[in-house]
Amino acid sequence: MRKFFTLIAFTIFTFSQSNAEISTSQKEKLVECLGLYAAHSFLTQDKLSLADIEHSLGGKKFLSMYLTENGMSEEEVNKKMIEIIDNIYGKPFNEKASKNCDNYVYNLIPGSKEKMDELGSNQY
Repeated sequence: MRKFFTLIAFTIFTFSQSNAEISTSQKEKLVECLGLYAAHSFLTQDKLSLADIEHSLGGKKFLSMYLTENGMSEEEVNKKMIEIIDNIYGKPFNEKASKNCDNYVYNLIPGSKEKMDELGSNQY
């Protein structure tokens, strides 16, 4: 009986650890979304609704925390985010890219929509 419980515990631990890790390509896509959210968060209300600005701020904050919690240094996250912002900044809001990022993040990270909404609504 003891071996059975040990085997069950080991199996659960193994699967929970393997599911928690994200691949390099997933991190790269998340960093792209982070940069997009960050760039959109700089837009003013005459170019983007307050709800979309809050959503962008929540996405930026959530992904920054998520990436650092999953193995990227803050320095690396910030450097890559700034590179992406430099390519996007000054361009109009890209609704299609934002929706694509939303779908990607929501499908990859359970509970991300709620957390992003919570973080965004706390900005003002």
